[in-house]
Amino acid sequence: MLELKLNSPARSVAATQEPHVLHYDAWLIAGGICLIALARQVFGILTPPAITPGRKHRADAGERRRLCSETLVASLAVIALSPARYTGLAVPLENAKLTRYDRRDFNADVLRAVIQEFAEAGLVTVEEAVFRERRTVVAPTARFRHLVVKLGVAVTDVARLEGRETIELWSGSRRTRHKKIIDYRDSPEADALRAEMATVNGVLNAADIRLEGNKVGPINLVRKFRIEQPNGPHAFDRHGRLYGGFWEDLPKDQRYLLTIGGEPVADLDFVSMFGQLAYCRQGVEPPEGDLYAIPGLEGYRKIVKRLMVSLFFRNSKAQRLPSGTKDALPEGWSMERFKSAAADVHPAIVPLFDTNVGFELMALESQILVGVLLELASQGIAALPMHDGIMVAERHKEAAVETMRTLSRLKAGRELPVVEKPIQMPRQNNSPLWSSRGGGSE
Repeated sequence: MLELKLNSPARSVAATQEPHVLHYDAWLIAGGICLIALARQVFGILTPPAITPGRKHRADAGERRRLCSETLVASLAVIALSPARYTGLAVPLENAKLTRYDRRDFNADVLRAVIQEFAEAGLVTVEEAVFRERRTVVAPTARFRHLVVKLGVAVTDVARLEGRETIELWSGSRRTRHKKIIDYRDSPEADALRAEMATVNGVLNAADIRLEGNKVGPINLVRKFRIEQPNGPHAFDRHGRLYGGFWEDLPKDQRYLLTIGGEPVADLDFVSMFGQLAYCRQGVEPPEGDLYAIPGLEGYRKIVKRLMVSLFFRNSKAQRLPSGTKDALPEGWSMERFKSAAADVHPAIVPLFDTNVGFELMALESQILVGVLLELASQGIAALPMHDGIMVAERHKEAAVETMRTLSRLKAGRELPVVEKPIQMPRQNNSPLWSSRGGGSE
């Protein structure tokens, strides 16, 4: 039987990092005829749980098991068919009281048992969870994939039930990753946020979004907010970023495969957004140029950005470099030296260092982004959110840039700069054979 496995101290950090997985969604179901046929065939393959001789299986228990099997088949079909190339399905199997986030017609016990039946039937492999590090990961086997192909299942056969919560509230430590989801009560504020997400998801699902020319299945973005303590007031004014889009984890050199309405996408980004928002909070104009340019760290922009952002997510004085950053810096750099160098360049925002204001800045960032998505949606434009930027069809680029500037002015009090990032294309083959066909070298 599947169970949580305690993390051994000998395990490396790399061993506990989650791969590119699809997160289990109990609201995915079989919609198309071919997927319905697959769900029925798979359920017929499974071995029912043993019962006391002379007794019959309970009808309601059998129905819960069938529903659970169907939604598992739907999720595995997405993995088998999606061009996003997920390596498996991350499934929460811990026993807990049902909350607003759970589907009520089956529970974790049923899901755990059905996954075990799938494994025994040779339909999936199972990598057990690592306690407080990684969920159980279930991956379809060659047998399952063969059935998908044999029955002609398409990712468009996957449908979604109504009821999936799109506004999540979490508590816990960002550093220790001990997070807990909060079963909050409905309120006018939560209802309004939920209505916004319904609009965003509706526009995205109505758009013709493809990867490598293939449709990508149902899209259901969720917005995640955060409170400090689980017993604290339930508020929606911290964090607020959007998650759940397959494109968020798509490598930059794969974005050229995305199309919306048959057009390639334009990748639009707010420039140095976290730093810009820190200056907005202080009511001060930022200096000219790249806000992540620190003397002595030229050529290290990515790590500088990470270190700068970390200064806004600390409750006490920053003394140590974040995990994994020391070896990425030139010799001689410590957190004390970096913080001093950052203060010299950005004296106006030094009062925000070590104040844990980061989640509030993140909330403002998300308010701007959601505002952009809603305004574009009102114009019939689908946009793929990327935390501090969006991707839109090429022909909507100008309208999107103007909307980003306008919404940042309305929400942050100042128009934030926007840049179009080049879409990386695969390197051309510069062999003589390629050149003889008219190709050129890069």
